[in-house]
Amino acid sequence: MKRRLSFVALVVAFALAARFGWWAVPVVAALWGGMLPRVASPAGTAALAAGSAWGVWLLLDWGADQGAFGALAARLGGVMTVPPALLILLTLVLAALLAWSAAALTGSIALQIAHRSGGAR
Repeated sequence: MKRRLSFVALVVAFALAARFGWWAVPVVAALWGGMLPRVASPAGTAALAAGSAWGVWLLLDWGADQGAFGALAARLGGVMTVPPALLILLTLVLAALLAWSAAALTGSIALQIAHRSGGAR
């Protein structure tokens, strides 16, 4: 139950931070990774939470105006010569990769600092 609640809290943190821009995703992930959370894969958890949060925002945007969202996705997909669905999937992958890399980096650094200072995980 604790793990589910922490995951939901992390999704909410990513969703709220994403309102400031894409750069907020690695910031939240770095904070998460630096806390050395007691989950099996902190970086993987951050990646899944970030992708889920961005997915929620995309669904909310789509629900607000389906025609405009679809037209934008189709037009951007045409410019990039990719199907609109692939473009949306790539945005979710981008969020996940940003979160994974930041959480993995800061988690590794925090773990090294903890080991050097004699702290236990």
